[in-house]
Order: sequence, then structure tokens, then C-alpha cells
Amino acid sequence: MKLTINLATRRYVNLRQLNLVLATSFVVLAAVLVYLVREVANNQVEINKIKSQSATASRGPAGAPPIPAEQMKELDAKIAFANDLIDRKTVNWLSLLDKLEQVVPAGVALTGVQPGQEPQTVQLSGVALSFGHLRTLLENMEQSPNFSEVYLLNQTERKVGTTQKGSGFSLSCKVRYQ
Repeated sequence: MKLTINLATRRYVNLRQLNLVLATSFVVLAAVLVYLVREVANNQVEINKIKSQSATASRGPAGAPPIPAEQMKELDAKIAFANDLIDRKTVNWLSLLDKLEQVVPAGVALTGVQPGQEPQTVQLSGVALSFGHLRTLLENMEQSPNFSEVYLLNQTERKVGTTQKGSGFSLSCKVRYQ
């Protein structure tokens, strides 16, 4: 067995191996850099292509005359009307009627239920045998967690025939549909 001992006072660095590792690392990093630059360039080409297609699509068909402002306003009005209809159809009627059934006392009949202009607002109209029954309805609605901001809009005395009397009313309130 032959032992070799380096008795040098400095550390021995294998420069050949170090240079080889550094050169290999440089080549790998250069290849990664070239790949990333190519990817960025390809992405920029795609972005420019999409921008040009978007600009072409926003201009409309080639040779088409611009839409007059009056026709555009008419179209906007139709769209607003359609959106209003969609909003009105989004009312959960079963839940609303179930909640109304819980608060309407005997002696009160609802003749109309309409969604209001504001979201979650409902306008109710109906008749009650007496003002006491109407007051009970209002108190029940105010105490219910499902209704808030209950306002009596109109109240009239009604007479049907010679013996029956009642109170007609209309009110508005906010409904919590949860």
C-alpha cells in the first residue's frame, strides 16, 4: 500500500476540473436564457396577434356603416327593459309567498304582490275586515326577521253591499330571501 501525502502549505485546487464545471454551468445557463428569450418573443407575437384581432372585431364588419346614435339609444332602452324583466323574474316567489303566509293574519286578504323598483322590495295590496286586522298584519311583518322597512302607503275604507265594510290598503317592504 502506497500512501501519498500532500504537504503543501496551500490548499490544492484542481483548476482543470473547476474550469470544466464553470464552463458547463455557463453553457447550461446560456441555453436556458436563449429558451426563455424565445418564449417571451413568442408570447409577444401572440399578444400582438390577439390585440389586432380584438381591434378588428371591435370595429365591426368591414365596410359597415356606423350605427346612428338614435338607434343605439333605442337598443339600449330595449336592453334595459330586458334586464328589468330578468331582474323581476329572479324573485323567489315560493319563498316570498311562504313568508307572507306566516305573517298574514285571518281577516286579511292580499290582492296583489308586485316586486318593487329597488332590489328586494315588494309592494303588497289587499283588503282587511277592519283596521285592527290591518294593524295586526303590519305588526306581524315588523316583528318578522324576513321583512323590514314596512310602510303603509295607502289605506281606504271600503264598503261592499249594505252590510260589509273593510279597509283597502297598499304597503311596501323589504324582503330578506335567505
